[in-house]
Parts: sequence; C-alpha cells; structure tokens
Amino acid sequence: MANETRQVVESVLGSQMTSLIWTSTYPPAFPFTPQDFSIGAVLPMMLYLFRWGNRRGKGQFAAVYGGDGAPTISSTVDRLIADGAIEGFDSASGRAILGDFLLTSILENRRRSESHDEQIQRCFANHYYASWIDLPVSAANLRGVPEMVTALLSDQAEGETIEPFAERGRYRVGARIQDNDLLRALAPATSTTGMKSDLRSDELDETVPLPLDQLLTVRLAQGCGEAPAKAVGRNNPGPIPNQRPIAVRAGENFRDDLLVFLDCYAGGGSMPRSALLQMLESAIAIGLTSILTGSIDIMNRWATSGVLPEVDEAPQFPLFFDCSSGSDPVLRATSEESGFLLRQALNRLPAILMHARLLDHYVRSESDIDRRKLPATSPDATAWLNLTGSLLNGSHEEARDARRHFAKTARRLRDAADEVGDLELRMLLGEEGADGDPGRGLAEALSAAFTGSSSSGTERLNNFLSSALMIDEVNGLGKRRKVMLHQTRRQGQGRKGDALSFVMTNPVIEYLVHRHIRKTGKGRKERPLSYPEFLTILRERYGFYVDRAPPNFAVPSEVLQRNRRMLERRLRDLGLLVGVNDAERMKKIKWRYSAQQDAQAKDRAA
Repeated sequence: MANETRQVVESVLGSQMTSLIWTSTYPPAFPFTPQDFSIGAVLPMMLYLFRWGNRRGKGQFAAVYGGDGAPTISSTVDRLIADGAIEGFDSASGRAILGDFLLTSILENRRRSESHDEQIQRCFANHYYASWIDLPVSAANLRGVPEMVTALLSDQAEGETIEPFAERGRYRVGARIQDNDLLRALAPATSTTGMKSDLRSDELDETVPLPLDQLLTVRLAQGCGEAPAKAVGRNNPGPIPNQRPIAVRAGENFRDDLLVFLDCYAGGGSMPRSALLQMLESAIAIGLTSILTGSIDIMNRWATSGVLPEVDEAPQFPLFFDCSSGSDPVLRATSEESGFLLRQALNRLPAILMHARLLDHYVRSESDIDRRKLPATSPDATAWLNLTGSLLNGSHEEARDARRHFAKTARRLRDAADEVGDLELRMLLGEEGADGDPGRGLAEALSAAFTGSSSSGTERLNNFLSSALMIDEVNGLGKRRKVMLHQTRRQGQGRKGDALSFVMTNPVIEYLVHRHIRKTGKGRKERPLSYPEFLTILRERYGFYVDRAPPNFAVPSEVLQRNRRMLERRLRDLGLLVGVNDAERMKKIKWRYSAQQDAQAKDRAA
C-alpha cells in the first residue's frame, strides 16, 4: 500500500517533485534529519569535521578490530594485546579486566549490552583520537546533528557549505590541532606535524603521560593506522552544509553556551574528563531540545500568519520540569501534561513542513518570480520562509496563482486516486470546492498519506525529540513511563503508550550552573548569581519552567513552591548553592569546578 500511494502521487507530480516533498524534513527550517540518533556519538564526529573540514567516510576500525565479523570487546582486546599496544593483560583475568575497562570508559555496545561478544557501536570522546575511530559505521546515522553544531560554532557568514581550511576564527574547520581551540583542548600531547590534509599527520608526544582512558583511546586509533577517509559520492556528500536552524535565537544561545563552557572548562585540567564529557552531552541535549521546540513554535506561527517572528520576539516552547525526577507523583503528572502538549504541537508539524515544501517547489519551478532575486536559504532561511509565507497569507501578487495551482494539483490527484482505487488517498484529499486554503488542504492530505504509508513523519519527529532529550539517560532531560491510554473492560488490559516528563538530572544541573556562573563577554569572568536569577535564566533562555506555571496550562501554586524547594535542595546536595539565611537573594549559586581563567589569574598573581 505504501508503494501504491507513492506511485499515485508520483504519476501526478512527477518523480523530481515527489522526491523533494516525500520526506519528513525541510532543511531551511530543520538542518538535520528528524530520526533517532545518539548524542554520545556527536562529539567525536564534530572533532573529525573540525579537523578535516569534510564529512567522514569509511575508516579502518571494523577491518582492524573485527576480523571476519563485526568488532566486539573480545576481538578488540585480542588485537590490542597481539599488537603489543598494551602489556600485562595477556592472562584470562587480564583480558576480562581490560575488556571491562574498555566497555565502561571508552567503548559502548549495541543496546548497551555488557557482553564482550556484542557488536561495538560507539566510542567516547576521551581524546581527540576518538575521531579516528569510525563509529557509528555510517555518519548518516547521526542525522546531520554534528554538521549543524559545527556550522554554528564556525559561524561562517555566507555560503551554502562550510569553507574548509580557511584561516578564520578560533574554531576553524579543516585546521591543524593546534589552530582550533576545541581540538587543542581535547588533544593533549597531540599536534599536527605534516600537511594538514594528510590523514596521518597527527602525532602523539609519547613522553607526555596520559590518563589510562585517554591512552587506550589513542592506542585504539593508532591501530587503525590513519584517520577515516573523507566522504565522497552522490549518496555520501562530503561538504559540510552551512545551515542554521530557523530558531535563530535558540541557535545563538546554543552557540554562546558551548563557547563559554568550552573556553572555561575544556582545557587546563579544570574539570575531570568524564565529568566534562557528561556535561557536554547535556549541553548538546539542551541546545538541540531548545532548537527543536523553538522551531515547532515558530513554524506553527508561520503556518498561521505566513511571517516569522523577529529574533528577539521568537517564542520558546514552555516545558515544565519535574525537579523530583519522578519521585513526586504530582510533579511527575504535571510535567507529563507538559510533555503531552509538546507532542501535540509536534504532531502538527509534518503538515506544516509539507506545506513549506510545496510552496518551495512552487516558487522555484512554477512561479514567475525572477530566479535571480530569490533570497538565499543558507545559512539563514528567514527571508526565504517569509517569501513563501507571503504566498501562504495572500500578501504576494502571485498568491492567487499559487492557490489555483494547488487546487489543480489536488484535482489531478483525486482523479488519479479514483482511477487506481486508492480509497484512503481519495478520502484524505476531500471533495473539490471545499472551503479553506487549497495549498494547506493539499499539504495535510499528502502529509497524512506519507505518514500512513511509510510509518514516518510524526513518528520520526518523536524519535528525534526522544534522542535530543536523551530520555532515561543519567545526564538527560526526559523520562518515559508506560501508561494505559485506553482501558478495556478487563482490568489491566488496553492500549498502552508512553508518558513523557521533563527532568533535570545532576549533570544537567551542574552544566547549567557552571555555564551561567560565567559571563558571556571577553574574559569569561565569574558573575554573582542568585537562586531567583538562575530560575529566571532557565525560564527566559530555554523555556524551562520550575517555579512558575507555563503559559499553556495552569499549575497550583503549592505544587510550584514544592518544585522550587525540590530544586533548591538538590542544588545544596550537589554543593552548588550557599545561603546564610532564608532571604531568596542571599541564596547564591556557586561552582564546583573552577574555570581555567581563574587558575591562569592565580598563576599571574603568583
């Protein structure tokens, strides 16, 4: 049935147009593919992108450490010992100890299995050399997220793709290790000594001692011989897209947050590497969640008015956080209501993106608008979406022609569906002459057909949301709970589903504290931060509500106060809050790890 529906659509729209709209994403609004992915694998890929200025292709890890099959912990241990990369572990107990260490500190199996015979799927970014290990095997499994974050940090002002090897900024793309602040911070004792485009030009100073987890990461990479090749080919394009999210404000906040955090804590040994990596993953989760939820609200407004809000006025979708992490049933239920509202808004998005794709195709292929005067879609697509939005709201001179075009297209699709007996598609398209915008009606019908025929659309967006939130992770932002959606007459039977709630795990709290206790400006100086000010930052910058009711539903004041006290208690338990009395302004946020700027200031004073 899936192929039949697409064939009907393709017979009317043509293969080129169908391939453009029969998808779940729209790059000018979402510079990533809305499917599930692993945030933990994003950082090693970012290191590769910054070092080589290109998407990653195939590497040597599977061939070297897998032998005839997929690489496992056992096969990796065997190869490390056989190559003499590490000594003293050749006994049975030694191999087991080394395998357990690899599994807990460096590598991760599929489905997080603890078996030494399960396939390895991920490498932690303990050291820059993790970028030499091509896990996951296909870079496409990361859905374009590392490319988007790299483009944000690079901040290239124009162009459709990132220009590699340009001598620009502190986060250069395609740079020697010593010329990029992120690479240098995560590559102790390592430098680029030869041609920066040479896959073997990175060298480790063997005289410098490294922690065991970093050293083993280096040895694993050295066993591969060289960095993975650059991606090439039509199905595996190499250039890094220079595309920003349509949630410009959320993207700028994400960039500022990463820059401040990396500048203050990534280098100088100011923070243990394990804590740094956990907080970096939390930072990426917060940034991606803010970009996704911000884009949802912005695109919903665009679908209504045809105009994108100004950057300073851009909404941030409100999320109520359960600071008890699920231990308080009332707070959990309140947060689950917030999660339900977010999913409702998310479910409206596929039809909106379909409408945007239809308008995009009309402007480029059917309209009389001068192609030379069309606004660019990258790096920022605001002007482009405002143009297509003017056709949507009727303010453009060609808006009437666009409505007529979509009405004719819908009529042809109805005729084609009747001819082949596709009753479902015919029902979705409705009757001719129905009230409303024909473009919107066509978009809703095609979106429903795509979602129903391919089990995609909304499901993929929900999977991306779950991945961005790092649901049920120790450093994530969300929790999932099985609930009964429809109870049958028999007790305990019925249709079950997931209830989504938002939580602040300890690494999330620690990251937010250490980020916002430092100023964004030059020098990254420490700033005094009270507990009420901290709550205001969470609410206004990210849309994270703790002690106030979100604007989209009501919460009793007693519940809000309990949630506020819960977060305050957790901050105190983590050593991140001090106060000499009960006055709210006297409750001060404090850091656990000092920034490297403070250590440098002490050294200068000494």
